[in-house]
Amino acid sequence: MRCWVSKSKLASMTATETGQKVESLKQPWWKRGVAILGLVLVSLLAFGSWGYSSAVGSAPDDDYHLTSIWCSSFGGDTCEVDPGGEGVYIPEALREAIYCYYHNPTQSAGCQPFLDGTDPRPDVPFAHNNPSRNLYPDGYYQFQNLFQTDNIQATALTVRFVNLGIFLAMGVSLFFLLPLRLRTTWIWMWVLGLVPMGMFIIPSSNPSSWAITAVAAGWIALMGYLETVGWRSWVLGGAFVAMIGLAVSARVDSVLYLGFAAVIAVWLTPTRGRALLGKTWIGLVALALAVVALAINPANLARVTQGIGRRSDFIEDPLPWTRSGEVVDPNAFDWSLVWNNFWNIPGLWLGIFGGFPWGSLGWLDTALPQMVLAGTILVLAGVTFLSLRAADRQKKVGLLLTLGALWLMPLYILQLGGFQVGEAFQPRYLVPLMMVFLGVLVMTPTGVPVVTDASRLWLILGGLTLANAIALHTNIRRYTTGIRVQGIDLNTPQEWWWPFFPEFISPMFVWIVGSVAFGALLWALLFRVVPSVVRASELRTGAPAQPARRS
Repeated sequence: MRCWVSKSKLASMTATETGQKVESLKQPWWKRGVAILGLVLVSLLAFGSWGYSSAVGSAPDDDYHLTSIWCSSFGGDTCEVDPGGEGVYIPEALREAIYCYYHNPTQSAGCQPFLDGTDPRPDVPFAHNNPSRNLYPDGYYQFQNLFQTDNIQATALTVRFVNLGIFLAMGVSLFFLLPLRLRTTWIWMWVLGLVPMGMFIIPSSNPSSWAITAVAAGWIALMGYLETVGWRSWVLGGAFVAMIGLAVSARVDSVLYLGFAAVIAVWLTPTRGRALLGKTWIGLVALALAVVALAINPANLARVTQGIGRRSDFIEDPLPWTRSGEVVDPNAFDWSLVWNNFWNIPGLWLGIFGGFPWGSLGWLDTALPQMVLAGTILVLAGVTFLSLRAADRQKKVGLLLTLGALWLMPLYILQLGGFQVGEAFQPRYLVPLMMVFLGVLVMTPTGVPVVTDASRLWLILGGLTLANAIALHTNIRRYTTGIRVQGIDLNTPQEWWWPFFPEFISPMFVWIVGSVAFGALLWALLFRVVPSVVRASELRTGAPAQPARRS
């Protein structure tokens, strides 16, 4: 039963009466518990379907990441070091699990042998991993190594769902810790930014999963810390510190993103003066400790100054805009590269939302139908238009700064390595920073979202649900049969699927359940959770909360 309070009556209520009314609107604890568990379950189904949608080794660079998990810090008792200098010994099945189908979208994952730990072949030396090459912080791999077993499939799935669990745990915890106005920001940020790249990466074995969670959660936690007092403030500050630790353990660039996000949080917070100065210390100390942690391993800081390697290390062909036979000084600043990349950077942004070709999933070998991009971008464009109409100067500056970071950071990294857009630097690297941009975009002073009209909410729900369903279907199809097979039926033919599933948990079952769960999750968030937060804010402040409007 809903309880509505008229604006006139609300305005005449005393603070005591308002507080009493808030208490009267609270549901019994068991009903609230059931609702929370229901949302968590639906979230698990929506995200978990993506975790089950692809085979072992399907995430980008999984040959590197899975073997690094398998042999973290040379694995201890897990892996044997090759005395010949070829890295570490890994199961032959682990190596073949990826290389039998990657970069070949017509090949299904049915070529994977012995993933259940029964491989009779001896282990083989393999050097493409973090213990051998030291390209990433090792914290992520050390943690995930705790879940390593002889069964390669079970290990890969466990890692995926551990990453998903971290994401959901932070999502639920922060929702209840944040001040009311930031709760709607937290929800809308994820609603707009997850499809399809976030849905694919978060429940995967790629350390970018931690990077996305750390930057997005760390930014909003710091905002909440700056705007609250008492125990909530300290817990949110602790969450920010924890997210810095998560970022430090996953990727070096995520620490840079989180440092920039902290600046944006300070800029946007309404807290000013001594109150702000008295709180910024926790962010400065945490970021300083992060730098120290990275500096322990000089290779980590080298990622900042040297980027992701040189183009010549990966690609032998000359750049397409270089004149044939021209002798180029490798140390000279290449203005033609800057010019070319500057105008193509937005392609990386579109890739986050399914844009072809850089928004392809897997090893960039799973191109998504253009309807995915149409659904996500139309929704984002509509919300952006409504948000900018109501934006004040502070928010506009925050958006411009974040947009500049989305443009200049990849431009800088590509320039260091001599790469053009589409080479080496992938859209998934920008997902954490894009989440911050979307958070700034949907933030309002009152917490009332810029979209409140029911018809617009249904259009958003429909567009994103359709985009997610198409992307999920395409991803399942790529591994069950390869893209050479078309049609909606994912069960016939079927060359690959998880062998330990009961027969009824088929590819079609996972697709239908995942698609319906995603739509149900959006409906619950947009039509139930967000309105309840807005009503609570109205009653707590004693005045109807209205979205900011253009003067």
